[in-house]
Amino acid sequence: MQIEIPNELKTLSEIFPQPLYIVGGYVRNSIMGLKNEDIDICSSLTIEEVENVLKGTEFTVKVKSKVLGSAYISYKDKSYEYTCFRRDIYQNNGKHLPEKVEFVREIEEDAKRRDFTCNALYYDIKNDKLIDFYNGVDDIKRKLLRCVETPEYVLSHDGVRLLRLFRFECELNFKIEKHTYQTALKYSRNLRDISGERVIYEITRILHSPKKYPGYTKKYAYMRALKQFNSASLWPNFRIDCLKVKLNMVKKVEHKSQGLLIDIIDTVKPISISYYLNLILTESFGMNKKMTEQYINIICGYYEALNHQQNKPYFFKYFYSFPSIYELLLAKSKYLANKYEFFYKYIISHKIVVSVKDMKITGEDIRKNYPSVKQNRYKPILESLLSDIFDGKLNNEKDELIKAVEGKLKYL
Repeated sequence: MQIEIPNELKTLSEIFPQPLYIVGGYVRNSIMGLKNEDIDICSSLTIEEVENVLKGTEFTVKVKSKVLGSAYISYKDKSYEYTCFRRDIYQNNGKHLPEKVEFVREIEEDAKRRDFTCNALYYDIKNDKLIDFYNGVDDIKRKLLRCVETPEYVLSHDGVRLLRLFRFECELNFKIEKHTYQTALKYSRNLRDISGERVIYEITRILHSPKKYPGYTKKYAYMRALKQFNSASLWPNFRIDCLKVKLNMVKKVEHKSQGLLIDIIDTVKPISISYYLNLILTESFGMNKKMTEQYINIICGYYEALNHQQNKPYFFKYFYSFPSIYELLLAKSKYLANKYEFFYKYIISHKIVVSVKDMKITGEDIRKNYPSVKQNRYKPILESLLSDIFDGKLNNEKDELIKAVEGKLKYL
């Protein structure tokens, strides 16, 4: 068979003294008739040899990792990730990166380090030839996920491969071969060795798998993986304090990550929602501080609405997150969603100030006009003034607010 090859890769293959191959997802997707994305290429040449071969040509080489033998080969605005054939040697744990890498000349050795047969397909660009060591094409036709070597060999030392197994199951609408699935569960503890960043990357892709190949992947494809997480009790490997998550909101909302977090909270029922969210988002999923705070604000805003928080304190805290909160509320209670939306729109239409940062007075104004007031009193004073503005007792005018500070000093 033949697949569509960009002209610059054809040119590159003519420059290379050894066969240049396209490998992995691009070949697989071409066979399946799916949209092709990034193209990964490989050969027996080391990075140093590639740099020498391409010296003086229109191609540029940017080293990604000398240890892993990877680089980006670019031509004008096109870039391709290149790797040298290699053999990976892992530690006796589930960490994704190999302990040792040996560069090899044989394509057969490189194929052994791949994960699943559908991803271990090589296409010889110069000779227009498909190379399939593990009957990957047959497995694609059967929609089957199967390890290239024995499942023990492939899955025992790399926790990321377990998540990739579930992700491909969802994205490609494939079934997992029985022995492969059983072995994955046997080494499920390796999930604990994956970095939080990689965990959230893979789980997010699982949750949004129906969008990967529109018209091909089923609407609720992600549920296959989540149900398997439940049946195999995989959640504790992500530091989540339950064996099974009651899957409800994740099916109803557009933002699947937020929906799943709500399902986790509803299942675990932590004493402090914000504390628990901060714990799993930072430690389990490696989320950065800014994104963690956004998630906590949205989800806590959802729960406080369910608890019928009063409008003024609610919108002081959650006004800027409310559009996201509204989508979650709508899936749970249309009555509450519409109730809070009414006040949200009222605040906007009447230009009501709900944040200290939108006031016409700052802590610096307090310092200049009331120099004897200690700095730790600025915040409660400003918040009290904000409350009065919201209630219509004061106008958001600088001179009026500065004058009103004097009255606050008696109580704050």
